[in-house]
Amino acid sequence: MTALPWILVSVAALAAALLTRAIVAGYPPARLQKGALLSRKEQAIVSACADALFPPGGPIPLSGTDAGLLAYMDVYVRRLPPLARLLVRLLFLSLEHGPWVFGPRPARFTRLRPAERIAVLRAMATSRMYFRRLSCLSLRAMMTMGYLAHPDVARTMRMVTHQAPFDAPRESLA
Repeated sequence: MTALPWILVSVAALAAALLTRAIVAGYPPARLQKGALLSRKEQAIVSACADALFPPGGPIPLSGTDAGLLAYMDVYVRRLPPLARLLVRLLFLSLEHGPWVFGPRPARFTRLRPAERIAVLRAMATSRMYFRRLSCLSLRAMMTMGYLAHPDVARTMRMVTHQAPFDAPRESLA
C-alpha cells in the first residue's frame, strides 16, 4: 500500500517530463541570426510548413525554405501590431500541436514526414471546423506572399514586379 503513492508520483513525473519534451524540446538550432523575432521552435514550424506548401522539386523547383520564407516570415511577423503578432504566433503553435488532436498521428507537425505534413494541411483546408479552414488559409496566404516575393520564383512564373499597382502609370500623367 505504501508503494502505490510513489508509483503514482513516478508515473506523473515521467508523464510531465514527456509532455514538456513534446512541447518544448527537440527542435533544431535556430537558422536565423541572433536577434530574430521568431523563436527556435517557431523557426522549425515555419520551415516545415514552408516546405510542405512549396516542396523541393515541385512545379517551381525552389522549395519554401530555399525561397527564404523563414526570413520573410520573421520580418513579416515583426512588422505586425502586437495583437496580430500574438495571433500569428498562436497560429504557428496550433499548427505544430494540431496533429496531436486531429491526426494523422499523435506527434508534432515538425516531427511528421513530409507526406504527413501535406496531409495535415489538406485536412485543415477541408475541415468541417471553420477555425481550422481559416487557420490553413491564413498560413497559406502569408507563406504564398513570401514565396512569390522571391525573385527566382517571380522570374520562373514570368511575373513582373510592380511595387505600386494602384498608382497611375507615368505615361498617362501628362
